Amino acid sequence: MKNNKILVVEISGKRPGDKTARPTEKMNIKYDKVIISNNSEGYETNWDIINVPKEYMEWYQKNIKNSDNAWYAPMNRSYAIKYAKEHGYEYLIQLDDNITMLQIAYIVKDYITDNLQYKRTYRAISQSGDGSDMINDFIDILVEMLKQSNAGIAGCNMSGAAIPADTFLSERYCYSLFALKLNVIPDNYHGDFEDDIEFRLKLNQMNIPMLQNGVLMYGKTAQQVNKDLTGCRAEYLKAGVKRGEHMRKLYGDVYSAGMSSRSNRAGKQDITNTMYFKHKLKPIKLGVLIKNEKILNKKMINLFKKYKTKKETEIKIKEEVI
Repeated sequence: MKNNKILVVEISGKRPGDKTARPTEKMNIKYDKVIISNNSEGYETNWDIINVPKEYMEWYQKNIKNSDNAWYAPMNRSYAIKYAKEHGYEYLIQLDDNITMLQIAYIVKDYITDNLQYKRTYRAISQSGDGSDMINDFIDILVEMLKQSNAGIAGCNMSGAAIPADTFLSERYCYSLFALKLNVIPDNYHGDFEDDIEFRLKLNQMNIPMLQNGVLMYGKTAQQVNKDLTGCRAEYLKAGVKRGEHMRKLYGDVYSAGMSSRSNRAGKQDITNTMYFKHKLKPIKLGVLIKNEKILNKKMINLFKKYKTKKETEIKIKEEVI
């Protein structure tokens, strides 16, 4: 699927090995794709690798970075923008290197009576490496969301997160899998460990919204009691609550953080009392302008038809204690 307007970039560093170390590379991506890395030593891959040039790295350290141990990821993201613009692309897809699963999920409420709620939940799942075309359909819809709106970023929902009840589109934070409209976004990521959040807040200051498609979801390798300490995760553990210190200074009206014994993994219980970093974000609503809603609705309907699943109706009974 050659498309000289869209570039897919895997953001990666210090995860040597083949695609089992970086499951994103198992996905059947048909667009132009490269890996942008600060350290790709030992990588075994059929993707082209672009290592951040020494000159750019020195410039970024001197002029942009604001953390001594957490500047590689935002530098890689910034260089990905520079590389895509210089090579004439209009849209840039950024992917983390540890995406293991994609999912289309939505709920249809049939009807509700006084004590009965009937609903149907639909899910279609693609595991990285199963040859599915789902990633390309995700990319196609995210780019169309940017074409048909004033958003600078269009992204997905994290698996296990709440599904918006009234619409598949909303202004929410997006991580790990998103599309950028290169002619409107700023050139650089600054925000140490929270680079994706910092970029969204910077766009907010520029009055550029972020748009999330709530039914497009992804899953990543689990941190699970800090067993996976590859890439940036070893630095996450070292930093602890200091991980969000710059964000609290820059965006304290929106961003706060602390430590919790509850894991980020939905539905997972940790009985080891391990402390996890948690950040809290206030909602941002700038207002999204949609040019042609019919085009987006049609694309989503076609997506549902392509990946349609069947599930029996669920019945929930609510009992009132008098």
